[in-house]
Amino acid sequence: MTTTKQTKPTQAATRLAGINIISADPLRLADFYQRVLGAQVVNDPAHGGPDRIEIWFGGPDDGHVFITVNRDPAFSPTQTQACQGFELRVSDANAEYARITAMGVAVPEAPRDLPWGYRYFEVKDPDGNGVDLVQAL
Repeated sequence: MTTTKQTKPTQAATRLAGINIISADPLRLADFYQRVLGAQVVNDPAHGGPDRIEIWFGGPDDGHVFITVNRDPAFSPTQTQACQGFELRVSDANAEYARITAMGVAVPEAPRDLPWGYRYFEVKDPDGNGVDLVQAL
């Protein structure tokens, strides 16, 4: 009788966090994230584009955050209330706030300090998905 040695994964090969969202217009969202937040956009037929677009913060090889936007022509965030929210770390929330508002992006509130040691403000993308920009204090 032979025994098979079982192994368990000890760590991920790369550090990344992925978020999947649905939009009627992935190109519009990709443009927003690229223009406003400096994301790298992968809109390639080999990756499913233009009906599936990858939006990377830090680049696909850096192991950071990415959003996958899948196209659904009938999607309406006001009807489905299916908007997502996520957080991006920044080194200076006040500087990011000034940069983003200077671009004409509506930001509901100026950066504020939270009791647990962070300064943050929120930006909404064109579909209403929330992006918290957060600085550790």
